[in-house]
Amino acid sequence: MSVAEEKASSKDLAVEIVDALNAINGSHPGFRAVHAKGTVCSGSFTATAEAAKLSRAAHLQGEPVSATVRFSNASGNPKTSDANPIAGRGMGVKFHLPDGEGTDIVSVPLAVFMVRTPEDFLAFTQARVPDLETGQPDQEKLGAFLAEHPETGAALQAGLPKIAPTTSFATSDYNALHAFALVDDSGERHWGRYGWRPDAGVEFLSDDEIASADRDYLQSEIRDRLASEPARFTLEFTLAGEGDSLEDPTAPWEGEHEVATLGELELTEVSEDPETPEEPLVMDPMRLTDGIEPSEDRILAARPAAYSVSIARRTGSGG
Repeated sequence: MSVAEEKASSKDLAVEIVDALNAINGSHPGFRAVHAKGTVCSGSFTATAEAAKLSRAAHLQGEPVSATVRFSNASGNPKTSDANPIAGRGMGVKFHLPDGEGTDIVSVPLAVFMVRTPEDFLAFTQARVPDLETGQPDQEKLGAFLAEHPETGAALQAGLPKIAPTTSFATSDYNALHAFALVDDSGERHWGRYGWRPDAGVEFLSDDEIASADRDYLQSEIRDRLASEPARFTLEFTLAGEGDSLEDPTAPWEGEHEVATLGELELTEVSEDPETPEEPLVMDPMRLTDGIEPSEDRILAARPAAYSVSIARRTGSGG
């Protein structure tokens, strides 16, 4: 297959994926296909000396850099309640580099991703599309997929407790799920997975609090919190050990691992009107800078094409 054919095939698959996500969540013009509802915050990130030893990336050298963060409800329906026990959350971080460019980390509370390949993601998403009459997925079709993909069932079992509603976006932890290499000054690669750990600790809502929570409580809570005090997160990097898969995002890294502390993110205010159709805010885990490299994870590689389709649709620029 030629490069042009590969790109066309990737675009076709991305369109099918976004179509399937819209079939689950509904089509909501002007909104993302997933993580539709969110709040954008601004602050700064300061790297540790340990980070500078692991990577030559500009934002990891120790000087504070400005950062834009979008917290989100993971659903593609902007009217989904923040207290929905299966909606989950997202945290997209854009580091603004000295040269005017940016580099991103995209993360969710899950420990591992649900599928190994973009084709599997499409099939899993299509299996979850609700029937128009019952409002529920075809259980036979979904069951057949899970029977053929035990890694998905294991990921769901491990992930559901982690996506339960938290008291705040600032009391949830977030994991980037994919493996990346931090590349130091000598060119040596240090493979690992990112994780954001809230300085306030992880705190879930009680059942009573879930029942009484406002639909948009996470959005309003982060506004109230930042009006009185900063929210802080520590960026960790779990270094891969022998036998850990760098390409399979469904594979947990078992046992003890060395964890590097890369720096602290401090958020100070909510950003009003952070994007326009002409300048949409996009958090893309493949937007990397010198000193950071992606793994051969196929889900990671497929993300930009799907984002492009979603961006084009929500901004009305085609796609």
